[in-house]
Amino acid sequence: MADRSRDGQRGAQHPKRTDREIEVCAQCHARRAQIAEGYHAGKPFLDHYRPTLLAPGLYHPDGQQRDEVYIWGSFLQSKMHRAGVTCSDCHEPHGQKPRAEGNAVCAQCHLAAKYDAPAHHFHGSAARCVDCHMPPATFMVVDPRRDHSLRIPRPDLSAALGVPNACTGCHADKPAQWADEAVRKWYGRRPEGFQRFAATFAAAARGAAAAGADLAALSGDISRPAIARATALEALERFPSQAALAAARRGLTDADPLVRRASVSALAVLPPEQRVPLVAPLLDDPLRTVRIEAAASLAGAPDAAFDPAQRASFARAAAEFEQVQRHNADRPEARTALAGFHAQRGQTEAAEKAYREALAMAPRHVPAYANLADLFRSQGRDAEAEAVLREGLGHVPESAALHHARGLALVRLKRTPEALDALARAARLAPDDARFAYVYAVALNSTGKARAALAEVDRALAHHPDNRELLSAGAALARDAGDRAAMARYTARLATLGPDR
Repeated sequence: MADRSRDGQRGAQHPKRTDREIEVCAQCHARRAQIAEGYHAGKPFLDHYRPTLLAPGLYHPDGQQRDEVYIWGSFLQSKMHRAGVTCSDCHEPHGQKPRAEGNAVCAQCHLAAKYDAPAHHFHGSAARCVDCHMPPATFMVVDPRRDHSLRIPRPDLSAALGVPNACTGCHADKPAQWADEAVRKWYGRRPEGFQRFAATFAAAARGAAAAGADLAALSGDISRPAIARATALEALERFPSQAALAAARRGLTDADPLVRRASVSALAVLPPEQRVPLVAPLLDDPLRTVRIEAAASLAGAPDAAFDPAQRASFARAAAEFEQVQRHNADRPEARTALAGFHAQRGQTEAAEKAYREALAMAPRHVPAYANLADLFRSQGRDAEAEAVLREGLGHVPESAALHHARGLALVRLKRTPEALDALARAARLAPDDARFAYVYAVALNSTGKARAALAEVDRALAHHPDNRELLSAGAALARDAGDRAAMARYTARLATLGPDR
């Protein structure tokens, strides 16, 4: 029996939504990592694959494809998906041939007299729905792929946020403002469409003060696509607050597994033992991708934090986590993840071995150098940590993360001039990372270079004007330097951001 949804002046019919069908397609048409063998049609996709969310390098802030993401993550954002449309409604499932020619595919559900008409699209009789609502991008030079988020063109977002839009994709000689004016003239308004999270994700990317509250609100708005809600929760890890923790707690019991999985990562700001009562129920989640996320989150919790039933559940989920990493042991990322898990469990020899294996496999794999050095730091082996970081920089001299970590190691070794050079290099190589600038400024001040420290804070604030940590540091440094005017300037800016909830 078909579900009915309103479309213009009549009810458009859609087959009952079948997640199982979409999951069958997702095994090839999703950007994902495989976490287990044995998938076949009918089995849960998330038991065998870990799909990516709307990560900044893969998607634009409004959710449009930026890199090759293979359709699934785009389609999950769409109003069509929400309405119950499945892949086979539009495509023959084996050869992917459209069910009908041209705009007739869309006219299976959408009233052609209303939508396949110049009064709707303003582009004459040859206009194609897909050109406006599914603009293509070409990957690997030869692979054109239409964006399956099926969105309304938003040239206003292009003007505000720099995202692409279908209008100026064709009219490349015109600015986004021109297209925005045309749209408003045609429709008498600015259509917003279904995907309304662009401003939130763009603000999060630039570290805006209000981003945390907006991400928390998005994560709990069940009218928004689940993949966007999950992405918001994942981003909340960078905006710790009581509101973020409340959002993560709510998400742990969400009906959507992507949201549950992301909620676990949003709780990373809590000490591991405090996560146990919150996350332990997900050790027995129906889906493997959630269970292994929960196991990784609780790896650092002491045994005493678990009750006997939780301890047994953790042992099972931990075994699954380790099996997943061994399944992907041909990838340095998996060996590094396994090493980190061992390190959190206090299994330092196994951790060091796995990090070394990752580096032997991929000498430019920055996380393995950084994490191995941190393992040595935790054991008081600072000289070995610095040597590992220096080795990594020999392979990846442009890595800001390794320069930063080496700078901290050199501070501990009391090699202050070298430390300042390394911290400065990190801050210059990664101006988008406010933390690197903050640490460098504090290090400058600790060596008596207060003016240089304040100059570094101001340089970083040009990139991160709403960063509370930088503003607080600037106020403290200015106070200590006796610069009342500068202190007033920083505190006034902090006051405009409101309380950090």
